[in-house]
Amino acid sequence: MHIQSTSFRTWHRWLSLIVGLQMLIWAISGGYMVFFKLPFIHGVHLTQAADQPIQEASQQDQFLEVLKRYPEAHDVRWVNRFVQGRYQDLFQVHAGDEKFLVSPDSFTRLELTAADIRALAERYYKKGEPRITQVQLLRDQAPTELNPNHLPIWRVDFDDFGNTSLYLHRATGEMTVRRHDFWRGFDIMWMLHIMDYKDRTDITTWWLRAFILATFAFTFTGTILVLQTLRTSKRKPL
Repeated sequence: MHIQSTSFRTWHRWLSLIVGLQMLIWAISGGYMVFFKLPFIHGVHLTQAADQPIQEASQQDQFLEVLKRYPEAHDVRWVNRFVQGRYQDLFQVHAGDEKFLVSPDSFTRLELTAADIRALAERYYKKGEPRITQVQLLRDQAPTELNPNHLPIWRVDFDDFGNTSLYLHRATGEMTVRRHDFWRGFDIMWMLHIMDYKDRTDITTWWLRAFILATFAFTFTGTILVLQTLRTSKRKPL
């Protein structure tokens, strides 16, 4: 009985360390995710609208010409966006999986340059004077903070308190994704919370299942030790 009790105590001690450590991680990560609200984590406070009101009323014949030139288009919008050094009225066309800007004069696609993206990012940025450190077109390799489905996409990095990064659509310059250090911290906390250390999306990982089994084992060994302690105390003479 003494050997069996010692074995249960050893298992219980190691299981308490494993379970207790994960419980502590859950408390810290859960507290972080509760303290910082989702709108803040999503960076809503970092940006503002950059488009201006339409300068001229859209003409029906221009829309018809766009549809004629791009018959696969299923959504055409009239926007006033800062491109080529000035605000100008443009068509934003959504055709299939593509989105792009079209000039209302030549009805040709506009290709956005790094200078266009920099100028747009400065206008999107809301937290004081924008100090841009890098403008980069990501083509085939996404950082861990970005879903690869967004590629290719422009990334603009800022020198500010949160090391903000704005991701703009490659062809339209639209604001697509905002990232900052508090979001990156949230992502790490989420990874630790759900115990998916690779993709950070699976809430049914083997790590989590193993922890559940370890918790049951911890409870079982603890119950056995309690019963053994009660039985031993009853046998002791008064």
